[in-house]
Amino acid sequence: MNAERSKHFVLIIDDDHLLCEMTREFLASDTLEVMIAHSGKEGLDICARHHVDVILLDQKLPDSNGSDLCPQIINYSETAKIIFITAYPSFKNAMQAIENGAFSYLTKPFDLKELKLAVDKCLRVNELEKAEESIHYQNDRSSSRAALIGAAGSLARISELVRTSAETPAPVLLTGETGTGKSLLARRIHQQSQRRGPFMAINCAALPENLVESELFGHEKGAFSGAHSVKKGLLEIAENGSILLDEIGEMGFHLQAKLLGVLDEMQIRRVGGVVSHPVQVRIMAATNIPLEDKIKNREFREDLYYRLNVLRIHLPPLRDRKEDIPLLAEAFLREMAPQRRLRVNEPDMNTMLSYPWPGNVRELRNVIERAIIRTQDGENLQLANLVPTVGPERIPPFSTAADEAILPLAEIESRYLAFAAKKFNNNYSKTAKALGISLNTLKKKLPKH
Repeated sequence: MNAERSKHFVLIIDDDHLLCEMTREFLASDTLEVMIAHSGKEGLDICARHHVDVILLDQKLPDSNGSDLCPQIINYSETAKIIFITAYPSFKNAMQAIENGAFSYLTKPFDLKELKLAVDKCLRVNELEKAEESIHYQNDRSSSRAALIGAAGSLARISELVRTSAETPAPVLLTGETGTGKSLLARRIHQQSQRRGPFMAINCAALPENLVESELFGHEKGAFSGAHSVKKGLLEIAENGSILLDEIGEMGFHLQAKLLGVLDEMQIRRVGGVVSHPVQVRIMAATNIPLEDKIKNREFREDLYYRLNVLRIHLPPLRDRKEDIPLLAEAFLREMAPQRRLRVNEPDMNTMLSYPWPGNVRELRNVIERAIIRTQDGENLQLANLVPTVGPERIPPFSTAADEAILPLAEIESRYLAFAAKKFNNNYSKTAKALGISLNTLKKKLPKH
């Protein structure tokens, strides 16, 4: 395991070299790293470059006053807790330090055990604040573990890749069709990594680019209309945790450049902000479309692709692992109706095995859930009419008769889009699904035609 994942960081800003070294020797451990600065400027430089959990700040420094330094430190590290230390105790100094953002106050000379208790308290408060903050973004719906169940050997390679990914903070790229369980796999990697922070996810195709940017990076007060207060982004809230960027292929070029900067420097700048904030977060990305094609069409940055594609895990569609369908169905029944002991009868199972499942594991789970709802207590599971006997409606190809003139690809695409939209009565969601592209991609293409 990477020790960095479980480490806390303490910064001592004090011009007393002996005190700094004694304190570092006493506090330092496998889970706590201590950094030292002997001036205000040096301390601010460290805050700008590194994530810091707790800061021990002296009142009198060679180049500044500790209480005046508090707001500048908080500007870099809002979550850091400042313990103000001084050899000149007074009620006025204590109040000024607290008003300027200090968390607690100690007077010199202090007992090192007392200092350790104060540092531990700061770390506990930090963890509680992160948990409270993340609850607003966490998806509390239970994520079924069944999606990663497979027959012997069918998912063995993926399980091995999950273990490998959990042991490193490197970016992970998850590929596979919609509904194969990419988000669940990302959560599993996070859980096995034992990172202290939360797991966050954002769908890059579900929101306009400006909202995705605000959600990811946060914004300063007054950054745009409606920004009435400072808001942290997911990259900050997921501190020491993991974030999944779902449908990364739909992210705009501007955001791709900002994300590349985060991966390279591990710092973020909020929308409307001028100060960069260091972050420690594990970044994973998922896509249901080939990013290589996006790169060829100049819709995705090649440098970002290589930064994300350090570890790659591909989830196969359900139609390519039909031997897993009985196991998955049984697992979903145990999860959603544990007391009812429902079973899928043989004719229904044969129907399920012959169906191509274009919606993959997600579609299978929805079918089982609907069947449970329709089945009364004491009855056998009612799967009839819930599983189509044929695949989803397909758009027929254009004629390819030998005597037909060859049309430019752009013209063929234009006609095909018009044909598809008309067939589905301009229902863009159904049109996009039938064409095998995302809704955002369809909307981008439609104005051209």
